[in-house]
Amino acid sequence: MKKDHRVVLRLRRAAAVLFATVLVAVLVPLQAFAAPPTPLRPGSGNAAVFGALFWPILAIATVVFVLVEGLLIFAIVRYRRRYDDDTPVQVHGNNTLELIWTIIPALIMAVLFAMTLVELQKERNTPPDAMRIEVTGHQWYWEFYYPETGLKLDSRTTTSFFIPTDRPVAFEVTSKDVIHSFWVPQLNGKMDAIPGRVNTVWAGDVKPGTYAGQCAEFCGLRHYNMLFNIIAVTPEDFDVWMQAQVFLASQFRPVGTDIEAPLPSGEATSGEALFVAQGCVACHSLDGSTLVGPSMQGMAGRAEGRSTELSAEQYLHQSIVLPCEYVVDGFACVMPQNFGTEKLDAQALADLIAYLETLE
Repeated sequence: MKKDHRVVLRLRRAAAVLFATVLVAVLVPLQAFAAPPTPLRPGSGNAAVFGALFWPILAIATVVFVLVEGLLIFAIVRYRRRYDDDTPVQVHGNNTLELIWTIIPALIMAVLFAMTLVELQKERNTPPDAMRIEVTGHQWYWEFYYPETGLKLDSRTTTSFFIPTDRPVAFEVTSKDVIHSFWVPQLNGKMDAIPGRVNTVWAGDVKPGTYAGQCAEFCGLRHYNMLFNIIAVTPEDFDVWMQAQVFLASQFRPVGTDIEAPLPSGEATSGEALFVAQGCVACHSLDGSTLVGPSMQGMAGRAEGRSTELSAEQYLHQSIVLPCEYVVDGFACVMPQNFGTEKLDAQALADLIAYLETLE
């Protein structure tokens, strides 16, 4: 009997610890466990709706968990084997009980399905007055294009992208290479970025603030680079920002693809920063290891003898603005061909070449 009493005490203590753990998890503020960003601190009307759905689902799940675990612990304690020769009572089912635990969960699921379906239907209908932003995923950066002004930015050069708070914003999401997943937790749910397909996710009634975004689909070695911020500001501040960005873009003059064109003197330190900012490190290592493209280790020496018709500087110039003119054996030409026409001006190209010429 004493042994049985000790077993009962142990089981009761275990049950008490389990109950206390569940109670703490439910009652302690979620901020103690979840670092931002979290959809439970919504920054838009869309996110607020889905955040509100979370709480009744959590409440129902908690009740079910406590009930099931409570009955389980009760059965373990109440019907435990007390003696070696105990034979449990044979039970052959209870139709009433089985109907209850079938019908009630089915009703709960039906109610939750209806609640969720109503909101999902609303999400499918993008407001006609929404401001469109075309978002394209790349390995490993995001490109944002504002069709109303023609402004194009990407997360290699800036991680902050602005939206106004006076109108809904529709993000039209696609990809140029692999599947990514565009997610700003405090504005709305995840949306897959799929090559050849455009998916739309929108946010309305956005509060002013900074909302962290990310790629929620593992997309390769530098998946961690796919971080960005959506900054929601007043219409007046958004107009000022947009005008400034459009002005800066208008001052940009791409270097072009003429490798005979003279370049200014380059600065290797600036070129090193560009090598990272333009995403070159995603495909070209600096330590001799092979990635998507050939390693840049020893480039200073290799560029000298790569072509009998071009100087080292001209060879590097051509390799950047016309990457498919000469392809290193064992590699395919997958490098973007718009560095000369869209991404680099003469000074930036000169800086990048100056840096490559220092790599030994």
